[in-house]
Amino acid sequence: ARERRPCGSKDHKIASSIRLPNTVWTDGRRRCSIMPLKDKVRQLLNRDHRDRSQSTTSEDPIRNPGFTVTKIPIDVAHSSLRFQRRRIICKDDSIIEDEIDHDEVIHEIDKEYFLVSDFDSCSHELKKLPYELSLKVIENQRAELQKKLKSVTKKLSELVLENHTAYMGELQRVMDLQEDLENAYILCSSGRRKLTLSREKFSGAGLGILGKHRKKQILSYLLQNFHTIKTLQKTDIHLRELLENGDFCGAIQLCRECQQAASTYHYFACISELSRNLGDTQDIIEEKLDVALSKICSKFDLESYTTIQNAYSLLGKNRAAMDQLHMHYTSAIHNTAFSVVSGYVEEKGKTITKEEVQKYSYQDLCKKVPISQFIDCLIHLSKEMWYIMHSYYYVMKWHKEEEKIMPKLDSVPSIADIENDYNKKYVLKKLDTGFTRVWQDVQMKVKLLLLGTDFSAFSKFEDLLFILDLTNRLMLIGEDFCGSKSKTLQETIRTQSINYFKSHHRARLEELRMYLENEAWEVCPLEPGFNIFNLQEFRFLRTAVQDSNKSKSETDGIFERYSISETPIDCIIEDNCSSDDVLTDKPSNDEPEVDEEGNTIYNDNDEDDIPDELKQDFIDENTGETPTSENMMGNSSKVKFSPNSSVVANTTLTTIRFFGRYMHIMHALSPIAFDVLISMTQLFDYYLFTVFSFFSNETIGNNYQLSGKLAATLKRIKDNMIQSSYASESISISSDDIKVPFPRMSLDSTLFDAGTQRGLACRIIATESVIFLADKLELLRLHLETMIPSSKRPFLSQFYSQTIGIVREIRISIYQAISAKALNYDGICLAMNNVKWDIKEIMSQHSSYVDLLIQEFWRFDIYFKNLARRVSLPIEVYNILWERCIKLANKTFVDGFSNVKKCSNEGRALMQLDFQQYLLQLEKLTTLRPIPEKEFVENYIKAYYLTEFEIEKWIRSHKEYTSKHLTNLVLHGVGSHLNKKQKQKILNLIEDIDKGKKS
Repeated sequence: ARERRPCGSKDHKIASSIRLPNTVWTDGRRRCSIMPLKDKVRQLLNRDHRDRSQSTTSEDPIRNPGFTVTKIPIDVAHSSLRFQRRRIICKDDSIIEDEIDHDEVIHEIDKEYFLVSDFDSCSHELKKLPYELSLKVIENQRAELQKKLKSVTKKLSELVLENHTAYMGELQRVMDLQEDLENAYILCSSGRRKLTLSREKFSGAGLGILGKHRKKQILSYLLQNFHTIKTLQKTDIHLRELLENGDFCGAIQLCRECQQAASTYHYFACISELSRNLGDTQDIIEEKLDVALSKICSKFDLESYTTIQNAYSLLGKNRAAMDQLHMHYTSAIHNTAFSVVSGYVEEKGKTITKEEVQKYSYQDLCKKVPISQFIDCLIHLSKEMWYIMHSYYYVMKWHKEEEKIMPKLDSVPSIADIENDYNKKYVLKKLDTGFTRVWQDVQMKVKLLLLGTDFSAFSKFEDLLFILDLTNRLMLIGEDFCGSKSKTLQETIRTQSINYFKSHHRARLEELRMYLENEAWEVCPLEPGFNIFNLQEFRFLRTAVQDSNKSKSETDGIFERYSISETPIDCIIEDNCSSDDVLTDKPSNDEPEVDEEGNTIYNDNDEDDIPDELKQDFIDENTGETPTSENMMGNSSKVKFSPNSSVVANTTLTTIRFFGRYMHIMHALSPIAFDVLISMTQLFDYYLFTVFSFFSNETIGNNYQLSGKLAATLKRIKDNMIQSSYASESISISSDDIKVPFPRMSLDSTLFDAGTQRGLACRIIATESVIFLADKLELLRLHLETMIPSSKRPFLSQFYSQTIGIVREIRISIYQAISAKALNYDGICLAMNNVKWDIKEIMSQHSSYVDLLIQEFWRFDIYFKNLARRVSLPIEVYNILWERCIKLANKTFVDGFSNVKKCSNEGRALMQLDFQQYLLQLEKLTTLRPIPEKEFVENYIKAYYLTEFEIEKWIRSHKEYTSKHLTNLVLHGVGSHLNKKQKQKILNLIEDIDKGKKS
């Protein structure tokens, strides 16, 4: 007999569903006898052996029919079932090969073996035998049954081993059930004993008291629970108050306490509803937190943000909060930009309603901003974007400070510390990568607004400069914010500005041409200590220098220097609203001007102090009266010249303002800075060429030789910029350059005649205005070099060396024309011709023409000093004009002396006397020392006394004289003691020298 298995076990079901042929079941339910079969088989075997002549083995054929079947018993021990496989041992002790397909063999077993009803396997098999039995048939049948038995046994063993774990589990449950039954039995027994004891010792009344006491305890416990439930119900109002006050941490803690209490009393029906309400309340808390977090995007508040972060820490959602914060920043940028632009949108001159605005995209709205509202819209948008970036910067700063406060991890950190450290690092990394994303969003909003407007519609150039300044300030903010170079904004503003600047430059050239052609060349009065950096157009340089100094002295960035109440945009607005005041309202002759050091430039006196005869244009030659030397000296000492005077006309100041605007564009828009610089040099080139063409015609007509550098510069300007005389009057533009019409003076040219007082003033003012422009460009050179790429600086150096460096040479050209008409040289020469030079005695009185010449110088001196009292002139003008006049006067002396046909030695002495008297009076009129080229006259007079050999040598070494001078000297001077052959030899030498000069 074997241990019975639970009826519900899997092994039992498997065993009960398989019928083994010729197998005895061990559960005692049914046994099959095989003895009748054995007898029959024994008889058949005996009969077969008898028929054979061979002897059989002594063993019983029934007991040992050639094979032995050994059954491995099933043994159950220690609640485990072990199966041993049956082995079929053949007579030759060999093991049958186990290469049979057992599944196929089992499939071939008759279906009757698998029936649930009672089945007699022996009868079934015997019935299958044929009527005529033979040993071979029986052995085949037996072998077939044995093969099926082996397959079934193997399959059963596999199933049992496969379900062994489930069997052990079921067995363990049975043992646990047995233990529980034992415990129940002990409990019931104890309860019966105690009931019996109670029946014996307690009365009914006592039990009633105990029951009531127990009921009282239950009611007291219920009362406490009711008080707790009532408190829980009232917490909803307190939670809402905490949320309204912004105490999110207190609300979260209270909500959690309520949820914990609700879980304790969950068996009350009212608590289930309260639990649902608390769940909704927690959702409301998270919604309120999210709303408060979104408000941080536009205005950072340290206390509020600290509270929000602490609340998210209680919820354990720091990373989710950071992801949500970045979404809020993206939404804030879009919504704020949309709201700002929609406030300025107009369509057909009418404001669009809010409902209609929602139909358009942000890009479409930018295109509908009117040009009159564009700058205000851009300022408003820039400020709002600044507030958002300012908030993001301080959010990052808060988290960095929190990381510094956070203690370091222990050598063996806890899981909570590791998780907290990971959250901190995640948040910092998320914020760090978010800088670029936020700035890109801001850039895109500003870019769409800039692209939505046509810059050519701006009527004021200052509007473009303000937009450039504002955009540059935004790019500086972006660089300080995330290190970005803002290429998107740079390309946008470059695209919008370059076409506008080209048309603007054409208009400025046309405007400059109009100003120059209609300029009256009057002095533009300036405030004392005038500085171009005080002009509105150059104020950006001062701001840039101040910002640069601040950046060097202050280590903090833009976001540290500006609070939420002020923005870096405000300073640009203030600079744009301010104006310059460089012009004086005083009359030009009220008070003397003062230079930058406070020194008086000139001392103006009332013209009543000047003698009446000095106010006349000429002095009567018949009277022979000449001004006294005291008056000359007194008048000469009243004027002082400044080395740093500023002589400008209205057009000069306008050109300087153009320079400031152009430099402003170069500063604000570096990609086109070099193109703007070329346009800026074109303005100066045209100014220089116009002044030269207006006031140097006499010089060019008199074959005055310009210096090589000045002539090359003027030729370059004419070839590159000036149209031919037959071209149209409008500016022509090609792909590479701009052609401006040749300048033509619109006013009457006689007003600017060099021989008049007005002409003298106009020419000096025009010339000095060019020098003034060149000096200011020299002052701006360092600024210009920093604004253009280093590869383009050779062009700037070439401009300064070939143009600015030779501008002062224009003084000599223009002042030569003034000097040629300042004195009546022809009248002086005619007066010299009337003097008798072949006198016989030495004269003690100089000739009258000397007085005439001194009077001419005196009149010129009055003109010049009257101008100097109105205009602060540099000393160079005084020196150049006097030098040129003196040189021309000296040439007049030589011309007059060379015209003398007859001259005695006494006459030559008179020449020396006249010239020495001239020098003496001239030194009283001018402070120029030494008197220029006085040797030119002295050497010519001394040449009258030279011999033949000396005069030939003298002519070879003094090539400054003309052939006329030398010829007259030979014919009528030294020729008096030379023969004809000697004279001809010297005349041939003079002719050869003259040909060499012309060649």
